[in-house]
Order: sequence, then structure tokens, then C-alpha cells
Amino acid sequence: MTVGLPRRLALVAEPRPGESFASWVDRMAVRNGCPPWTMAEALGLDVGGSSDVRSLAYGVVTTAETCRAIEAATGVSAEIVRGMHLEVFDGSAVDLAGVRVGDKESVRRAEGCEWVRLFGSRACPKCLAASNGVWPVWWKLGWAAVCPAHRMLLVDQCPRCRVHLRRGAAGQPGRLSRSRMPAPLRCGALLSGAVCDQPIPQINTGAVSNKLADQQRLVLEVETRRRPALIAGQVVSAGQWFAVLKATAMLIRLGVPEVLPLLDAARDGQGALAAEAAGQRWNRASAH
Repeated sequence: MTVGLPRRLALVAEPRPGESFASWVDRMAVRNGCPPWTMAEALGLDVGGSSDVRSLAYGVVTTAETCRAIEAATGVSAEIVRGMHLEVFDGSAVDLAGVRVGDKESVRRAEGCEWVRLFGSRACPKCLAASNGVWPVWWKLGWAAVCPAHRMLLVDQCPRCRVHLRRGAAGQPGRLSRSRMPAPLRCGALLSGAVCDQPIPQINTGAVSNKLADQQRLVLEVETRRRPALIAGQVVSAGQWFAVLKATAMLIRLGVPEVLPLLDAARDGQGALAAEAAGQRWNRASAH
């Protein structure tokens, strides 16, 4: 939803490959010296009546009209804009077919059934430090557990305030801020009027084996369709591959002992091992 076509912005931050939409808007806001609400309005998003991120499906899906407005304001093409939204994984790791901009309930339904953090994100502290605050969109997926580049577990939540990263004020997605400047390298959670200023690059996390890092890389390649999806040696769609992976992870989370020998014997054991790692990761997160 947009209101006309915006004017061309003088200061435009170039989107980084794989960057999430919210990350890009925050960096644009910092560069232009304004809060995220003002930046979103300047990009042509219809935030006049409400800046509710669920209603906007902010960073989840977008529309052709919004893409045209953003291109007018920044010169960034619709293809790149869509690639910054979670819809780039639609049909593989997630099913967002029913999500509509302006329909808050459709967003809530997706939040309840899809293995994804629509308005939060995991993070690699080292990646954020190296990129000066660029948040990749794949960190939002439920299958994001490991940074393949640094071979470290991704961080789930801030150790200081215990809010899941990028979740929003008091841990709940709400409205784009009209007053606070974004701080891509800090937690930024708003609790009882106080802003958590925990530096994310300083958060400690655990190292993982090369094998597990390779499994995360495989999952990422399948969900971005850069690698064929195989089950028992047969090529399947990315959506089918993730449906099997999801079912396997659910069995692991339920502690079904008969599953583990099957994982060791499976021809596609890499995907199964990734499911096991993801299942263990979610169990730890849900225990907090």
C-alpha cells in the first residue's frame, strides 16, 4: 500500500546481498538522520494512518505498488526489494501464500504456523561487526541455527534484557518508531521506557563443528534454490524437501528414539542432521 510516488532521495544506502528489508530501512534511516517511521514514509510505504508492522507485513511480503514507490525513491529495482523480504523463501522454507499487506490477521496466521521469525531475527555477532550492522534475511528463518562463515551458533536473544533480537518493543512487534534512531549493532529493545543498549557484537556464542556448519550451508542453498533438493536420491521441490525436514525435526523434538538410527543410515543424512541441530536449538530457546 502506497500513497503516490515519492520524490527521489538524495542519500541512498545500497542494499547488501541477502540483506533484510528492515535492516536496509534502518541503515537508510541512520544515513538520512531520521527514525524508521519517517524513512518508511519517504520510501512510499502507507504509514500515514498506522505504522503497525503486522498490517504493513513489514519485511514479510510486499506489493507491486510499494516496489514501484521504492524504486522511484531510491532507484533500487523491484527484484532487489522483493529479495529483501521473506517472500523470497515462499514455496521453499515457508508458505506465505496467504499473507497480504494490510491484513493483520493473515500475518498472525503465518506467525502461528510457519517456522520463521517474521519480526525478529537471530544473529551472528561477528557478521554484524564485520558488516557494520547488516542483518541478512535468512537469519529470520526457523532453520537458521549456525553461521557457516564463522562456524558459530547464531544468537537467539539479548543476554542483558532477555528479549529476542529485533523482536520489537517489550519483545512484541508493534509500530515503527517515530522518534528513536535505529542502532543496528545494539539490542535496542524497549522495556518500561528504557532502551537496552547491549552491543550485539559483544555477545558470546558457541562454536560448532565444520560438519554442522556444512549442514547449515546445505540447508541455506536448498532454501535459496541454489542446490537441488534431494530425498532418497530423487529430485523434489524445495517445498517438499522442507516439509520432510520439518517432520523429521518435529520427531526429534518429541524425542522419538527410532528416528536417530534412520538419520545415520539415510542417503540424505545431511538434511536430517540439519533438522536435528535445528530441533535441539529450538528446544533450548523454548526453555527460557
